[in-house]
Amino acid sequence: MRKLLLILLLLAGGLSALAWAVLDGEPRAEPGARITREDLVWAKQLFERSVPRARTADTVQTLDLSAEEVNRLLNYAVVVKPVHGVAADLEPDEILLNVSLRVPRNPFGGYLNFSAELQQQGRNLVLGSMHAGSLPLPSVLGRGVLWVAQRWLRQDPAYLALMESLQGIRLSEDHVSLDFHWRPELLTLIERKGAEVLVGAEEKQRLLIYADYLRRTVARYPDKSQQPVREVMASLFGFARERGGDAAAENRAAFTALGAYIAGVSLHQLLEGRGRSTRRAPPVLLALHGRRDAAEHLLIAAALSANGGSRLANAMGLAKEEEDAKSGSGFSFTDIAYDRAGVRLGELGTGRRAALIQAYLAGLGKDAALVPSFADLPEYMPEAAFVRRFGAVGSPAYLAQIAEIERRLGDHPLYQE
Repeated sequence: MRKLLLILLLLAGGLSALAWAVLDGEPRAEPGARITREDLVWAKQLFERSVPRARTADTVQTLDLSAEEVNRLLNYAVVVKPVHGVAADLEPDEILLNVSLRVPRNPFGGYLNFSAELQQQGRNLVLGSMHAGSLPLPSVLGRGVLWVAQRWLRQDPAYLALMESLQGIRLSEDHVSLDFHWRPELLTLIERKGAEVLVGAEEKQRLLIYADYLRRTVARYPDKSQQPVREVMASLFGFARERGGDAAAENRAAFTALGAYIAGVSLHQLLEGRGRSTRRAPPVLLALHGRRDAAEHLLIAAALSANGGSRLANAMGLAKEEEDAKSGSGFSFTDIAYDRAGVRLGELGTGRRAALIQAYLAGLGKDAALVPSFADLPEYMPEAAFVRRFGAVGSPAYLAQIAEIERRLGDHPLYQE
């Protein structure tokens, strides 16, 4: 009996010592800021910059990342997986990786901190050493931990596809280069991962309901015909009124469904993982004041704004116009005006006046009731013409045009605060 008691005491002491060695009171890796839609746009654009122009399968591409970009991407992974924090230090020929896991409350510490030294070997990384808290792990045990982590992560289709496409890694100080086989479905997987992070189960169901209703609505029109966007919006927001419930949430789903439709994104393929692509050409074209581009700018900006991206919507609209001035159709204050109208519409439709905005949109009868016409504003200006007339973005002449846009929106009954 005494021997058994002694063994139990030694075992308890050993477990206590082990817990004291591996658990810490503070995490070594803090979580990054909460992932936003702006982060997902950045992640997608970061990946797209290495997409081959022809987008042919199995082309070997290189993605160059700074240390800041690596840790921002790791922050994205933390949101996806139940990890408190993860951070990497990039050194020549090695990565120092810290991962912090939160553990249940106990007397020894609230965090299990793993640190691993991953060394460059050829075009791959191999485990050099690993610690759990202050306790060094034997190499066999360290490799076992990595194997379990890999098995866990490979359950995620996006992670699995990225790992299978990866061909090699090259390290330098504060910089990493990833060589990968381009596969067309990679962007689709990234888009779906973003939706998985940001869209909850209730919101997902609501979005699919509106996507279904919108699909039935446009099916009443001849295929490939052009129809007034006001008719489709009136039908959709009339449906929102019939559903009742939280007007702001219903309006957000309606704006999102409209923005996705006109941008050629299938919400069913995005949210339910159907098919190899999330893209689907709109079967019916929508126009505002007789212009398809006006409807596109208004609805996409409204969708972004309704989902909390008002600054992003404005920034994307301006960035698109500056790009067009240099190489596309030319700078357009008309497009900016419809962008700004969409931003304000998305904000108002999900704010304190959500029910009133919903009722107003359900009763639309004319294009002018939705948004004033901006056809007389300067547009189609190449960069040289824009510079000659307005100087630069932010100049007094430029700001005068923006003020005129805001004045017209402020005089419109829909956009008045």
